[in-house]
Amino acid sequence: MASWLFGWGKGKQKQKAYLEDGDSGFHHASEPGQDHGSFAVSEVRERPEEADRGLKGFDLSLDSTDCQGRRCIDIETAISTDENDTTTFRPVIQAGSSNESTHLIYEAEMVWMEAKQGAQDCMIFTTTFDLTQGEKQTKVYFPHELTTEVEVAHWISGFGFSTGDEGEEPYDCDCWETHLNPKGFMAHASGSKKLERLDVTWIVYKKGKKKVASGTFSTQDIEDREEGEAENTGRIEFPQGQFSSTPTVLVGISQFEVAGGRDLRLNVHAGGVSSTGFTWRLDTWGEDAQGTLQSAEGTWIALGFG
Repeated sequence: MASWLFGWGKGKQKQKAYLEDGDSGFHHASEPGQDHGSFAVSEVRERPEEADRGLKGFDLSLDSTDCQGRRCIDIETAISTDENDTTTFRPVIQAGSSNESTHLIYEAEMVWMEAKQGAQDCMIFTTTFDLTQGEKQTKVYFPHELTTEVEVAHWISGFGFSTGDEGEEPYDCDCWETHLNPKGFMAHASGSKKLERLDVTWIVYKKGKKKVASGTFSTQDIEDREEGEAENTGRIEFPQGQFSSTPTVLVGISQFEVAGGRDLRLNVHAGGVSSTGFTWRLDTWGEDAQGTLQSAEGTWIALGFG
């Protein structure tokens, strides 16, 4: 798993980086800590693993237009693999409606992770909500009925906002799950009227899985936070005894509401990682940033394998 900056065009070699059955799995870089995105090949796989991905940060232009000349903000992420060479992959960040004449993305960063093919206690799903058609919920079915309790985490992996007619309408999107049962769950999405599309990656894993923990943090966790504060930070403490050494912490954006009528900028970061916890940041920036970040949430996954 790694974070990739927009513009890195070459395929990258993979290191053992997946979650699987048993006490191993959720593999990561050889040096635990915050994610720096440096990897080498450690094994050859017969087929590509399942990959999930989420957005860590973006700087998107209010004035951008798509290839039809329509004003919009649009970003998509993907993991591209070659069935004939599973030792490499290509992380993709793109504007879905762009061409060589459009400049929809100033900067963007994504986080990714793999699940071992056929694993019974960990699964990855991606849902796309078409809000223009009123699609705000969809059923996600597990490939087999579960016999144990599971945890569900999610990252926003892409979205599209119309910016032509909504004026100061905020950039607002949220997603969550309900009705979790052995056969699946209901996935939900909501947002402002300018939200046209929302892509979400869901990570499902066995509850109580050793050396794995996950959760969320939010601007709402900060006591006496000034409304719209641009820079936000807090501390997550892991459950006592969860990790005996420093784990790798992966973070992605899972909700945000940012004032409209301006470029869309948001970034999530994890630092100060130790065996007991880590420090998080949720920030926006720019000359007019103060007062614009109404709320934001990040989802974290800590992996104690190495």
